[in-house]
Amino acid sequence: MYLINAHVIPTDQSTEFGKCIGAYVTLFINYMDIDGAFELAKYYITSDGWKIDELEEECFKLESNSDVEENQLEFYNEALSDGYSLIFNCYLNDDE
Repeated sequence: MYLINAHVIPTDQSTEFGKCIGAYVTLFINYMDIDGAFELAKYYITSDGWKIDELEEECFKLESNSDVEENQLEFYNEALSDGYSLIFNCYLNDDE
């Protein structure tokens, strides 16, 4: 499993359009190949109505739940069962 981070901007297809101007998203992608994990990350972000501003090249390979902070175990477990988990941290203006 991989942990990937990105900065995204809502499009008019996003449920957050008009509510925020951007978000930092953390993605747990349960896939064996890093290139495939990045492609899936792009797919899940855009499918949810967001435009990718930056997809960080540095990612983390997670071997087990011991590699995950306790407050993120829920998302790790969701990715184990569903294949992925997205956590959006939205902000309202450039100062946030």
